[in-house]
Amino acid sequence: MPTHFDANFIAYAVKHVNEDHPDALLTIFKDKHNNSRVEAVTLLSYNAEKMVVNAFEHSRKAQQYEIPFVRTLQNAKEFRPVLIEMLKSAKEN
Repeated sequence: MPTHFDANFIAYAVKHVNEDHPDALLTIFKDKHNNSRVEAVTLLSYNAEKMVVNAFEHSRKAQQYEIPFVRTLQNAKEFRPVLIEMLKSAKEN
């Protein structure tokens, strides 16, 4: 049975990440997709298994990607600690 995530909380988290942590999202994206041409990433949404993002290369349209989580989220609020874990791992690579 799919986990139900609160849409309002997801909207808040997406807005927060895009406004306050775009550099962290870009670091995670580059680690997971090994794409150095991407200059910016915006979070579109997430669910229990993954984030959906738009990635932007210089002077190009956005391309949508998925970034799988390191573990399945049990609720929407687990997004923050998992994102921090993924960022720490990306910085170590």
